[in-house]
Amino acid sequence: MRNFIKQFTELSIVPSLSNFIRIPNLSPQFDNQWQQNQLLEEACNHIVKWIENEMVDIQKEIKILQIPNSPRCIAIKIFGNQEQNKTILCYGHYDKQPHFVGWKYGPTTPIIENNRLYGRGSADDGCVPYAIIAAIKALKQFKQNYHDCYLIVEGEEESGSHSLIQYIQMLKISKIDLMIAIDSGIVDYDRLWITNSMRGAITFDIKIFQSHNPFQYLRSLLNKLENSVTGEVNQQFQTIIPQTSFEECQTTAQLVPLEFPMTCLKMEPDHVQQYINRAWKPSVSYIGGLEDLNQDSDELTIRISMRLPPNKDAQEASGQLSELLTTQWSQIEIIQAKTGLAVKPFSRELKNVLNEASINNFGNEMRMFHEGASIPFLNSLHQLYPESEFLILGVLAPDSNAHGPNENLNIEYLNKLIGCLAYIFTSQHI
Repeated sequence: MRNFIKQFTELSIVPSLSNFIRIPNLSPQFDNQWQQNQLLEEACNHIVKWIENEMVDIQKEIKILQIPNSPRCIAIKIFGNQEQNKTILCYGHYDKQPHFVGWKYGPTTPIIENNRLYGRGSADDGCVPYAIIAAIKALKQFKQNYHDCYLIVEGEEESGSHSLIQYIQMLKISKIDLMIAIDSGIVDYDRLWITNSMRGAITFDIKIFQSHNPFQYLRSLLNKLENSVTGEVNQQFQTIIPQTSFEECQTTAQLVPLEFPMTCLKMEPDHVQQYINRAWKPSVSYIGGLEDLNQDSDELTIRISMRLPPNKDAQEASGQLSELLTTQWSQIEIIQAKTGLAVKPFSRELKNVLNEASINNFGNEMRMFHEGASIPFLNSLHQLYPESEFLILGVLAPDSNAHGPNENLNIEYLNKLIGCLAYIFTSQHI
C-alpha cells in the first residue's frame, strides 16, 4: 500500500495540487472582490473535478452547497462497505491566506525542492481533500473495507468559518462516530501528531476617558489584568489542567522546541512549564490602538488580545473582564470572544488504533500535541456532535511556514498521513 500511495501522490496529487496553488484564491476577509473574480469558485471546481475523475469506481454522492454571500462548500459522502458501518466526518478548507512578501519562488509558483511542495495553500489546507480521497483509493485498490465517510471542504476558514456549521447541518447527518479535522500543527515528521487542545481568545478595547494621565491610568488597569513583572494573568482567568493533559504535556515537551531571542529574558526556566504556559495558560498581548494618539489628549483606546486556557469559557471570561476593568474612567468593548477546545480523552480502542497507525507508517508511537494557538471553529464543530470522538490532525510543522512566505508541504509526511488515514478508515475499533 505504501508504494501505491507514493505513486498516486507523485502521479495524481502533486500535479493537481500544483495547479491548485496557481489559483490565487484568498479567503473573503482578504479579498473584497472574491464574488466578482470568482477565484474561490475556480478553486472549488478544480478540487471537485479532480475528485470526480479519481473516484469513478467508488460509490459516492457529491454536492456543492451554497449559502448566499458565502463561498461554496464541497460536501461528499463516500458510501462504506463495512459489516458494521460507522460514520466519519472529515474536514478541510480550500481558501488561502494572503501572499505577503519574501517568497523564494512566488506564492502561486509551485516548486518541488527537497521533497517539499512550495506554494500558498499547499499545506494549509489544500492537501486535505487529496489525502482523504487517496486513503479511500488505497483501501479500494487493496480490497479493504471502509466506513461511511463524509468530506467537508469549506471556503472561508481563514475568515472565521461563519457558514460552516450551517453547511454541515444542511447534510442532516444524525450521528457522527468520529470527526477528523486536518488543519493543525505537528512538531516533527517522525510520527502521527494529534492535537488535543487549543486555546481560546478574546479581543477587546480598553477605552479611557477624562483621566488626568490616561497612560498612568491604563498601566494601573493592565496591572489588574497581568503582572507586569512575571506575566502572570489574573487568577480569574486561570483554570485547572486536566491530569491526562498535564501528563501528555510532560511527555511531549521534550520533543517541542521553544525558541527565544537571545536578548529575551525567559519568564520561566523550566522547559516543561514553558510548554504548559504556551498551551494551557492565559496570556495578554497588545495589538494596536496607540499609533495615532495625541499625547496631550485625556482619552485613549488600546486593543488587547488575550489567549484563554482551552477549558475556559470565553463568555464567562468576557464578563469577568468587564467587571475587572470597567470604572468611572474606563470601559471595555469586546470585539471577539471565542472559546478554545479541550478534546475529551479518546476511548482505549481508538487510542490503540491511532498508535498502531503511527507505528505502521512512521515506525514510532503517536504523540499528543497541545497547541497554544486558536482555531475557533473547532470548538463549534465539536459542540455539534459532542458524543463523537474528535481527532485533530495536520501537516504543519514549524518549518512549513503556514501563513507566511515559502509555505511548503512535506510530501513524505503527507504519504505517511494518508497511510494512517487508510488504517483508521478501515478499522473496526473506532
